[in-house]
Amino acid sequence: MYAIRQITNNEVEEALALALEVFMQFEAPDYKPEGVETFKRDIVENDAFIESCKCGECPIYAAFDGNKIVGIIGMRSSKTHINLVFTKKEYHHQGIATAIFHYLLEDLRKDDPALKEITLNSSPYGKGFYLHLGFVPLSEEQEIDGIRFTPMKYVVR
Repeated sequence: MYAIRQITNNEVEEALALALEVFMQFEAPDYKPEGVETFKRDIVENDAFIESCKCGECPIYAAFDGNKIVGIIGMRSSKTHINLVFTKKEYHHQGIATAIFHYLLEDLRKDDPALKEITLNSSPYGKGFYLHLGFVPLSEEQEIDGIRFTPMKYVVR
């Protein structure tokens, strides 16, 4: 089994490197070049976002195989919107992202017992996974700055 926890500030670069690696493998092929550049600019090259992750304002939860990060889920500072979900290729279909999501949900509910919903913008690649978790689409697929996504929400029970 894999250890799951919120990452520390000195693990942010490793987590974002994993996000970029998996994005390039599984997401980038479905995106226009503009979308790939938007992802890089807004996430892995965005100093303000990186700093907000390091200080815990934008938490990132991870699964570890030994001391290596193998999957992540990141959130915006609102702690109600997921903006990163990535698992290394060789760890797909092992329940890692599902386990991280359930851990994240329990952790968020400790701080906010009244938490009602979590939102995200699903990539085309991830939509089936989110439907499996219980997220529901809020609209049809959209595209902004080359990023294709379907807005979705999860109702916390």
